[in-house]
Amino acid sequence: MEFIDIFEIKKGIKGTFIGKNLYYEEKVDSTSNLARDLAAKGAKNGSAVIADCQEKGRGRNGKTWSSPCGCNIYMSILLKPKFSPEIAQGMTLIAAVSVADSILELTGLAPKIKWPNDILINSRKVSGILTEMSTRNKLIDHIIVGIILNVNAERDSFGPEIRDIASSLLIESGKEEHIDRNRMISSILNKFDRYYEMFLSTGLSPVLEQYQKYFGMMGKEIEIKVNGKTVKGIIAGIDPMGALLLKTADNQLERVVSGEINF
Repeated sequence: MEFIDIFEIKKGIKGTFIGKNLYYEEKVDSTSNLARDLAAKGAKNGSAVIADCQEKGRGRNGKTWSSPCGCNIYMSILLKPKFSPEIAQGMTLIAAVSVADSILELTGLAPKIKWPNDILINSRKVSGILTEMSTRNKLIDHIIVGIILNVNAERDSFGPEIRDIASSLLIESGKEEHIDRNRMISSILNKFDRYYEMFLSTGLSPVLEQYQKYFGMMGKEIEIKVNGKTVKGIIAGIDPMGALLLKTADNQLERVVSGEINF
């Protein structure tokens, strides 16, 4: 087992504010829950919460995430932005690109992004992102970007119901040597810092440009559940706000902010 070393992570932090304040717990129910508690106590913008083990890791729509100890990355980033809630979805795209960049750079594997929040390697899910926002008087109080990345998990750590659809970087690399989680965490935080600064200065365009390089869904026929109804169509792209553009059977372009995709 390779341990999380908070001092090694700090040494690798190069950004201006993301990850400058780090909070580490060996075991938590959820890093996002801890980040929410810290936000209420005045934790600084850009703080990152890291754990070696999660007992109640969760994904979109209340789904649980298998969270074994000693092998994966469980992390949440706390943001206290001044922009409007309407563009907060961009934080999920920034996180996805930051994770994909780090995987490519540190492992040589070829990640693909499945909109809105999954990272796949060889069509198997290795990472999920959950962005949660708290508002007050129609203004953002804080945003928590939760990131889970299966790094060194072995095949038998996945239950039989997800073994064919979930994987880890170690499994997909086909190598025996474990991947350095500390270096991966620092890399993700540094890249998030850089893309977030781009976003604040020029908007989401440069992030979307990078996102498109990993976007493996263009032109695919899907059905997606939106507000209780199922919509079918062909993926036509991502709009400037990060929403999915879907070309329906009647040749209309539908903008989808969130939903559950089936191919």
